[in-house]
Amino acid sequence: MVPLLLRGGPTLVITHDAMLPPAHGDDGRRSPVLVLSSDPLAAALLGAAIELAGLAPRYPKLGESPRIALLRVRPRLVVIDCDHEDGCSEAFIGPALMTGSQVVLFRSRRTRRDMSEMAGRLGLRTVEMPQEHEELTSLLRELVH
Repeated sequence: MVPLLLRGGPTLVITHDAMLPPAHGDDGRRSPVLVLSSDPLAAALLGAAIELAGLAPRYPKLGESPRIALLRVRPRLVVIDCDHEDGCSEAFIGPALMTGSQVVLFRSRRTRRDMSEMAGRLGLRTVEMPQEHEELTSLLRELVH
């Protein structure tokens, strides 16, 4: 981190990541999508679908909370696994919605938590996985554009 002292004001801290160029193959024009999943394989598969939809998948860094990842990525869309304890909660989803992000919950046959009541109350879409690639890609594009 590089501290930047502003005369008469707060200290601005610029992290190393803020100084890095966009990821390889990402020219900054693709909309970022934050993926929160308790299952690394599901996160990777969702990331692939997000890439195929022409969007830029982003994930929390090791040890990074969902809220900090949200502030770092500033996504247009957040895709959350219903079994992700920290992400699939009103404590995270409320602030995500307040930033202007769209939020989609996903579940599979193995999902242990029923989040349908919360999703209904907050007006969130819940996606059953797996879906056909074309259907998922279409949904992702619709939510971002």
